[in-house]
Amino acid sequence: MRKAHRWHVRAGLAVTVAGLLAGTVALAGPASASPARYSPARHDALHGRTLSDRRGSGPASLAGPASPGTAYVANWGSGTVTPVATATSTPGAAITVGDLPDAIAITPDGRTAYVANWDSDTVTPVATATNTPGAAITVGSEPEVIAITPDGTTAYVANQGSGTVTPITTATNTAGTPITVGGDPSYIAITPDGTTAYVANFGSKTVTPITTATNTAGAPISTGGDPLAIAITPDGKTAYVTNDSTGTVTPITTATNTAGTPITVGAAPLSIAITPDGTTAYVANYASGTVTPITTATNTAGTPITVGSGPGTMAITPDGATLYVANWDSGTVTPITTATNTAGTPITIGGGPGSIAITPDGTTAYVTNGVSVTPIATATNTAGTPITVGSEPQAIAITPEPTAPQPPAHVTAVPGDATATVTWTAPASLGTGTLTGYTATAAPGGATCTTTSATTCTITGLANGTTYTITVVTATTTGDSPPSAPVTVTPSSGTGRTGPIVSGYHATKCADDSGDSSVNDTPVVIGDCNGSPEQNWTIEPGGTIQLNGKCMDIYRDEKNNKAPVELWTCTGGANQQWQAVSGTLVNPVSGKCLDDPRFNTADGTQLEIYTCNGGLNQQWKLP
Repeated sequence: MRKAHRWHVRAGLAVTVAGLLAGTVALAGPASASPARYSPARHDALHGRTLSDRRGSGPASLAGPASPGTAYVANWGSGTVTPVATATSTPGAAITVGDLPDAIAITPDGRTAYVANWDSDTVTPVATATNTPGAAITVGSEPEVIAITPDGTTAYVANQGSGTVTPITTATNTAGTPITVGGDPSYIAITPDGTTAYVANFGSKTVTPITTATNTAGAPISTGGDPLAIAITPDGKTAYVTNDSTGTVTPITTATNTAGTPITVGAAPLSIAITPDGTTAYVANYASGTVTPITTATNTAGTPITVGSGPGTMAITPDGATLYVANWDSGTVTPITTATNTAGTPITIGGGPGSIAITPDGTTAYVTNGVSVTPIATATNTAGTPITVGSEPQAIAITPEPTAPQPPAHVTAVPGDATATVTWTAPASLGTGTLTGYTATAAPGGATCTTTSATTCTITGLANGTTYTITVVTATTTGDSPPSAPVTVTPSSGTGRTGPIVSGYHATKCADDSGDSSVNDTPVVIGDCNGSPEQNWTIEPGGTIQLNGKCMDIYRDEKNNKAPVELWTCTGGANQQWQAVSGTLVNPVSGKCLDDPRFNTADGTQLEIYTCNGGLNQQWKLP
């Protein structure tokens, strides 16, 4: 049996969801038992959710995401989600989710859309590659809002009916322990660094900060009004909170979680959106029919911009040039030029425009109106043919444009007999894709080696005596990275070169096997060059440096600065590989250089590895 949906009252105007979706309202007397509140078609119409607020990255999967720019529409009345191909504005087959779906959040890799089912008390994950729903995830009562951390590890769900937030681990789609916040949580916004989730508690007149690393709630922050929406500046320093009942916006300094002086805006501010450059926050004032610009540098409100009747949600184009405002009561959308804060001609949509989402390329804004979805061409601000979806379409979100991975780092290549063993470290970012492998390429000739996850491979079939340029590319489900920084290598055959390894800092000092020992753990030290066997090193083509049948070795395969260097039985391990690079000896796996600590010339000083810095104490003349 479907739960009775609560009425939400603001300034003596009682509004039911059904009435709003039909484009009508019923007048009633002032409510004395409940706080002032307006709720146009629930979640998105209430909170002014912009596309950028919803993004995070999702669970790893070998399946690719939907095409960039696929819009997902939550159909409140039919318990479905309709995918719309934005390239052609054509709807796909409806996806069955739970009862009364009222919010959608899409991971930044575009692989998963999470749908909050208000009446089912569940969240449904939808795999966008196949548009198939996964098993429903039980959360709290009346899930209202979803926000995903920037790293995509966790989706946070505000449960309006139970005053909690449920964290969902996206890798496994499992719900964690609910986090108690305030009464009637209506919005969640997460800082750009992902460290804190801020929850607007409409019923408690507070905002609760949640530390995402531990999923613990901090002390509530009083806003002085009925907080409905939150927007955080791109630099993460300030969270702006709209207070519906007081007509103000409260700035919160995120470093200290302290509320600043409320900023007076218009009556019943419902939603807030911040420009990509962070300079201006725009506030939609439902009862005033205006939008107030706030200069974030000074927290001062500018001249209100007149729009249509009942402005609710807003969305800003990716370039920040235009703000689109959905005017619920007048059935229009008003474009505002942000450079001048001037309103353009209203665009007729019909019905009650509720949620707006803009394609990643900024060419089209999609608006739900409780009956259909209308595309608006942003270049001309003209409305296209309405798209038929499910019953009572409400929230809408669009899959993001995929981003390319970064190339591998710290690439090195060790020569062998007609081979080059290439080693690298994983890239700092895989973009919006999932790793599928790496490819190392030698030029000239184009010989390659590949791996699926390992960070080393050997290119074979090379010509001895020829110098090759080696690059490595990261491959993901959304594309390949640019090539890495190139390194050179010259394969050779036969035995290695033999002789002393002379310090570049002091030409009379050599790398030395103290005592001419062949015992494991014998330190490699600095000593006076004397031509003795204990300084007669062999530079092998395979990348090892040998003496007395032992290999120059980094102690216990450590990769940190100041790890000592010693002799050890040759094992073929990565901690026994060395590459000559611009006069230095680099261990490919650690990326560190053989180092004479602190430019020490005292005999017996043990050598170590250290971050390569070009110092003379890291320069060595090889045989």
